Amino acid sequence: MKKLFFILFLVQSVWAQNQPSIHQIEYEQHKNTPKQASFFKSSQRIIPLKARVPGGPVKTVFGYLPDWEYTNAKEYLQYDLLSHIAAFDFTVASNGNIAKPSYWPWTDVINKAHENGVKVIMTAVNFTADEIHAILTNTTIKNNFFNQVKTILKTWDLQGVNIDFESLHKEDRGAILNSFMNELTTFIHSEVAGSEVSFAGPAVNWGGWDLKGLAASCDYIFIMGYSFAGGWSSKTGANAPILGGSINITNTLDVQYKDVTGTNPDKLILGVPYYGNRWQTETLLAFSKTIDFINSPRYRTAREESVNYENFWDNTSQSPWYRYTENSKYYQVWYDDKESLKLKYELADERSLKGVGMWALGYDGARNELWDLLRSRYGGPVGIRNPDAEDHPVIYQNYPNPFKRTSRINYSIHQRSRVSLKIFEPSGRVVFQKQIEEQVPGDYNMEVKFENFPEGIYFYQMQITGLPSKSVYQKTFKMLILR
Repeated sequence: MKKLFFILFLVQSVWAQNQPSIHQIEYEQHKNTPKQASFFKSSQRIIPLKARVPGGPVKTVFGYLPDWEYTNAKEYLQYDLLSHIAAFDFTVASNGNIAKPSYWPWTDVINKAHENGVKVIMTAVNFTADEIHAILTNTTIKNNFFNQVKTILKTWDLQGVNIDFESLHKEDRGAILNSFMNELTTFIHSEVAGSEVSFAGPAVNWGGWDLKGLAASCDYIFIMGYSFAGGWSSKTGANAPILGGSINITNTLDVQYKDVTGTNPDKLILGVPYYGNRWQTETLLAFSKTIDFINSPRYRTAREESVNYENFWDNTSQSPWYRYTENSKYYQVWYDDKESLKLKYELADERSLKGVGMWALGYDGARNELWDLLRSRYGGPVGIRNPDAEDHPVIYQNYPNPFKRTSRINYSIHQRSRVSLKIFEPSGRVVFQKQIEEQVPGDYNMEVKFENFPEGIYFYQMQITGLPSKSVYQKTFKMLILR
């Protein structure tokens, strides 16, 4: 019996460490889709990176933006809450040549990011062990790759490269990889001033990784803190558990990366999932045996579905999940929401990490609650205040702008106040107004819906009147509604 248990444990462990990440799974799903041409002329100007806007994130917030989300996600990106956008994917061939993402160059996203002081990073991708081995070890291939990275960074004024090489041979995960990353970092730093070199690292060291050496060989590691459950799971469970089982996010930081967390935590970014997992199950109970893996729903899908079903909170993993019955079959979806992500952000902050990030931007669609969580913790009025903030209220430009359906106005007050908002056309005709009789000191955001407004330029004026001082602070901004 002991021998049988050991064999089963060994098989399960080897099987688990060979499971592809969500990066690879979704890359495989989209890799055969024909690449789409850019909306922009290759000669269209890329503006230089500007200084961070007031109210930007106080820590690194690093989001992967896959090319299959580009056309939709760009409408909802809140640049003032991001420090980095990692364009995914620049596929690296076995000879070191690099293919560009669909719609490249993303001139609109790059320019909007640069206007807000957000760095744009290219994500270099390969998931085939033999090809990665050649890139890491063949001098000709390696030099070709290095020079192509340099060309891409300079051509589109990008601020660095994130290496997402996965499924490496075990013997390539240590000294060979770290030597390669050290050479790449030295080369890119010398050839492209101010550039960054990072690596998409595993949440668990299944063998061969020298994570301390990897951190030393580049500027930082983005820890893919997800895929703890998936299509391979025999039981349902959390995708990114804080605790529970032998491996979890706490274990990732305190055990797997302990040599980095303990000495150079500013070399680590904790990545969190904006997606979940859906299974057909034997029962409706938590941790039920699975019958079939269905899909990995985006956050926007899972959150919208959850309101129609029985919802639960798993206290061990600190994760939400819901269940339902369809055609006499049982289903469960485990995912992350603002409450579970908040706990992961708290853990990252407690360990003094460089910051947090997500796979992937756009997976929340038009929903705002995950942006609001980032704003409340890392950005907006809470993160960095206007130097005059203690003397008078602060009113920010609406976001997003331009927009189609909804936009938000953030503001901060420092005494009891009455707040009023007017929206008017260029002619001066008022088309919307709202008044809040009293608000206590604090940071606020107001969402305004514009479904019935025609396309065009509008102005909004917010007035904040102190109570009981009668002091008046007023600002007017221009905004653009698209249809």
